[in-house]
Amino acid sequence: MEGISFIDHGTHKILKLPKLSDDEKFIIDPIIAPTSGLRIQILDQSEKRGKEKFLLTNSKLYLFLRVFKAISQQYKEMKNGKNLKILIVTDNRPTRSILLNYCSQIFAYDGYSIYHQVDDFGESQISSPYGAASVALLKEEEINLIIVLTASHNDLTWNGVKFYIDYPMPMSGDLFKEISKKAMKLKEINFDPSFKAIPIDAEKKNNDYVINLVSGVLEIESIKNKKIIIWPYLGKARGIVSLFKRLGAEVVLIEEEINPPNPIKELREDKLKQVMDSEGSDIAILLDADRDRIALYVKQNGKFNYYIPNEIYSALHNILAKEYNKKIINVRTIPSDLRGDKTSFINILTGVGYKHIGVILYFLLDIEVDKSKVDQAILYFEDEHRDLQKIDNPKPLMHTLYDLIRKHNCFQEEFIIVMWEESGGHTLNVLKPVGTESLEGFRFNSKFPIIADKYPVPALVLITELLARGHIISKSIDWSIKGINRTIPAVDKEKVKIMKNFAKNDNATITINNKEYRVSALSDNANDIDIFQLKSSNSTLYFRPSGTGPEVRFYIFGDRETHSEELKTVQDFIKSNYA
Repeated sequence: MEGISFIDHGTHKILKLPKLSDDEKFIIDPIIAPTSGLRIQILDQSEKRGKEKFLLTNSKLYLFLRVFKAISQQYKEMKNGKNLKILIVTDNRPTRSILLNYCSQIFAYDGYSIYHQVDDFGESQISSPYGAASVALLKEEEINLIIVLTASHNDLTWNGVKFYIDYPMPMSGDLFKEISKKAMKLKEINFDPSFKAIPIDAEKKNNDYVINLVSGVLEIESIKNKKIIIWPYLGKARGIVSLFKRLGAEVVLIEEEINPPNPIKELREDKLKQVMDSEGSDIAILLDADRDRIALYVKQNGKFNYYIPNEIYSALHNILAKEYNKKIINVRTIPSDLRGDKTSFINILTGVGYKHIGVILYFLLDIEVDKSKVDQAILYFEDEHRDLQKIDNPKPLMHTLYDLIRKHNCFQEEFIIVMWEESGGHTLNVLKPVGTESLEGFRFNSKFPIIADKYPVPALVLITELLARGHIISKSIDWSIKGINRTIPAVDKEKVKIMKNFAKNDNATITINNKEYRVSALSDNANDIDIFQLKSSNSTLYFRPSGTGPEVRFYIFGDRETHSEELKTVQDFIKSNYA
């Protein structure tokens, strides 16, 4: 780490900021504003004498400090300087303590009460979903601003900032743009090095919530005394480990660190088989760095099987619907796995990310949603003919749901709403229809706090319980269809160019390698195209610009034998002709 030259004023310190380069401006004010949080490759990496060396340069560190200060300014403006409380938490990355310390000092100087998760001195570790959900779970403490320092599944040279205000739901791109403007204008930042953090156990509050929520879906009985392997890939996953122990499981922790900490990209089967065989376990849970991306390695009928989120969640929904007669309101991002659609009570399809998904939850609960969120959201639902209907308000969706519930005489039943995305996020809640005497008063209610961001732990508990009961994931989804996703590199300007150039094909049929595809552009409520769908006779593909990295993401659900080759062909065609 490079030395920082502060100006010492006794009670506080001042950092004079150097002028931003064009590249630095672009990092904190990208063309496509992120909503899941800013991620920066904060460490420079080199190798000396066969050993990896990492350097935290001031130029990279100062970008984070600018963003912290800008969030502080923005929140103070939004709240008129009142009730300034913040919870700051981290994952287990090597830069966590440095960022935690400086972030706390910046907010402390600005008059905030600083809260940290109960942890060792100088630490405040909690999973990203638990951090986000704490906005809803810490209402009594009146903590309405939470910062999570994490870069999710990126390798350890990266770190990032996610922040939540009032609701556990990603910020809008417009708000991030305001923060970016403030960050770029800064010339100096003040720090309070004598701050005292207030300890709070948000982790326990989250685990209490999970236990109450899953008990509203299934009785957790078969996990008890079951030996379960948990491999966090980074850190010790304290929250999830303690949760499974509370549920009666015997947890075996694999502490070997993997970089990048991404169980969807990295699988160490030899290690898993060795540990599972030696421990006599048939279920292994694999986690990414911030615990919002899961995978399973399961031994059933003498065979080991590896399952990614699309497969796990589709199977979970199908089993709950078919075997336990649960009514599933299936809210999924458009590129997510379609192999659970047929068992759902209704399918609602949204744009990628919880900035879209969360709007649907608020629609159903008759909670007012900021117009800018709705305008920027991509929202569709399937009508009775499986045709997609675009919506920008709750009325058409509620009308359809009311008619369906009346048709099937389900007004007294509880519904499980599942909200999930292709990258691995999942959230669920239990909803009850109320005001059912007429369409005008009809809505849903929930006895559980409302979380509208990634929160996959309840789904993880439920699928583990179903596996312990003997249900088999591989028998619960259609394996003639295979879904995968891949990327091509593209900086922001290239992303915009590809989307703009390809738009001329909307509602047209194009031919790629002698195969015809019908093109549909799926747009938000401001009519900005966000996702393209290419549909053939036996496959469905999507592509969209990534909101978290320099790439365009492609997805396919197609023939198991040819899907990989087909996806590569489409990627190459679009890159060659539209980039």
